[in-house]
Amino acid sequence: MPQADKRALIAEGLTVGEDDDALHQRLVAAGISGASARYEIDRLAKDPLAAALRRQAARMAKQRWLFTNQQRLAFEAEGGFALDTLGNADPDHFYRHYYDANRPAKLLGLVDHWPALSNWSLDHFAAVAGDAVVEAQVGRERSPDYEIAKDDHRRPVRFAELIEWLRADTPSNDVYLTAYNSSANAAALAPLWDDMKPITILDQRSERDGFFWLGPKGTLTPWHHDLTNNLLVQIVGRKRVRMAPPWAADRMKNRIHCFSDWNNTPLPAGQGDAETPPVIETVIGPGEAVFLPVGWWHQVEALDLSASMSFTSFRRPNAHVEDYASYGDIE
Repeated sequence: MPQADKRALIAEGLTVGEDDDALHQRLVAAGISGASARYEIDRLAKDPLAAALRRQAARMAKQRWLFTNQQRLAFEAEGGFALDTLGNADPDHFYRHYYDANRPAKLLGLVDHWPALSNWSLDHFAAVAGDAVVEAQVGRERSPDYEIAKDDHRRPVRFAELIEWLRADTPSNDVYLTAYNSSANAAALAPLWDDMKPITILDQRSERDGFFWLGPKGTLTPWHHDLTNNLLVQIVGRKRVRMAPPWAADRMKNRIHCFSDWNNTPLPAGQGDAETPPVIETVIGPGEAVFLPVGWWHQVEALDLSASMSFTSFRRPNAHVEDYASYGDIE
């Protein structure tokens, strides 16, 4: 049997805050003699890398304590760990109690004045933009990491052909026109913006802003967090939205960038446990919206043929990506 890597074992133990006795037990459990384990641990007193790892472990322990307190406060709040529903939200109230507080909410009545609510259908899409060539995410079901590898799935398609495929109403996660395709589709889908009007809680100067989503029942956006605050507005069909708070990051299996190895797992709504995060779940239908604060993990599933818009043009600076540096592997 190959000899265990003593230095790697020690580094792992230091990273999780183990003291000398715990490190000794870790080494002996891996088959290293007691004398050899003691020698390696005695060397740590003069090792600056070991000292740095211990300081970092102490900082992480403090962070876990802070997150635990945030969880305690959320669970003990009036109404418990739940999603508020706001009807015709007053902008000042929304910003003070939700946007600024990094707190999600379901919102009703924001887009009751939109022609899109009555106009949008596959027939309408075909009539106003059917001849256009659009970019979509294609072949997603062949790749377990289709969201990470979005560029590999970009394909041009005639909008009319995509619409005919959607008419079959077959559940699928294989083809989805998403926000990631918005830049390529801005000109082709411009007529659809005529069916939208300003939203009171957004920057009124950005009425032609927004990102278009269109796909069949069964499309799944796997667990991830965004680098901006987002407003997801449902126009056609329904979507199920599951959310987990930033303070549950230790249970989100965040291995790379902003993605979670929970992937498409339908984590149950509730307070979670030592292994799974607390989750809030809601379903949004035509005319309803959900505010997804920056850093909140979420998974989105289309329960029907679905057309949605998402917006980032809030009345506050929303450029949180500027100091984000964790694009590579986290673990």
